[in-house]
Amino acid sequence: MIALPLILLRRGQKGGQALVESCVVIAIVCLLFFSTFQISQLFASQEVLDYAAGRGARAITVGFNRFMVEKTVLVGAIPNAGRMINPVYQGGPSVEHALETARIPLFLGAEHEGRLQAILDYENWNTINYKKPAVSMGDGTFRYEVDQKVPLSDPFRRAYYAADSVELSGENYLDEHYTLYMETDDGGWR
Repeated sequence: MIALPLILLRRGQKGGQALVESCVVIAIVCLLFFSTFQISQLFASQEVLDYAAGRGARAITVGFNRFMVEKTVLVGAIPNAGRMINPVYQGGPSVEHALETARIPLFLGAEHEGRLQAILDYENWNTINYKKPAVSMGDGTFRYEVDQKVPLSDPFRRAYYAADSVELSGENYLDEHYTLYMETDDGGWR
């Protein structure tokens, strides 16, 4: 009679141990899953910054002024920009996409910087540094760079990274062909 409760007690202890072990394993698997997802988002953000730098380099090459280059880079970095703040919309991604499609030409055509936020604005555009000058490499190419402090969205990021954002830099190298078809200020060819 006494042996039966001891067997039940031992089974209960093993069940509790299995529960604790399962919780620890699930927590580790969740941490690995979320960190892998965050790393994949950072790789995608890096590609977007490279694309935005390419758009900026192309805009410089065809002779756009600094203001137009900045607008072009911002449009190229929209996937890294986060939620749309302005215009305010209700609905899901399809509504946001329709608004972007309609507003991007207006944004690119704006003549004054003060009007840009009223046309199109995102929560993370202020984290994008696109005002660096293009750097001539001396071999007929130049480099254009776009930096961003990409905010981390993983709820468990403190377990593996101390900061709330990661500094990424996108760059693009392009040949300086504009010298073949653009005139200088004095009327001659470069």
